[in-house]
Amino acid sequence: MYLYHGSKQSFTKLRKRKAHAPPGRPPEEALEAIYLTPDFLFALACAARPPGTSNIDLTERTICFDNPDQFKPDETIYIYFVDPTKISEDKKIYIDPWQIAVTEDEITPDKVETYKSGDLFKHYRLIDNDKWNCPDGNNSD
Repeated sequence: MYLYHGSKQSFTKLRKRKAHAPPGRPPEEALEAIYLTPDFLFALACAARPPGTSNIDLTERTICFDNPDQFKPDETIYIYFVDPTKISEDKKIYIDPWQIAVTEDEITPDKVETYKSGDLFKHYRLIDNDKWNCPDGNNSD
């Protein structure tokens, strides 16, 4: 089993940084940490989404974007695979079932796979982008 991190950027090491949580989200989602998930498809969604707030329903596998016009389906994205046994338990903060904040300064991934942002729609259904009607879900910014 791996933990995953999704990004639009290619790295040799994952480094902690200050996260920005959308309004209304718990403060644990805005730590200075490396955020990992046990859910590969959540990492894929985090990497593929355009700038701005996205509402991601991890149960229904639906997603909506504040800025769908900025979604680039042919953009290369990166999914980083991390062996959780290589991270000390005292460096892990379990935010919720889908997010683990790691307070290590950096992590060397065990492997990296590349995808296209458009691969997201093999697994998620896009919901109308009217942000006032977006269902509440796991918001990511």
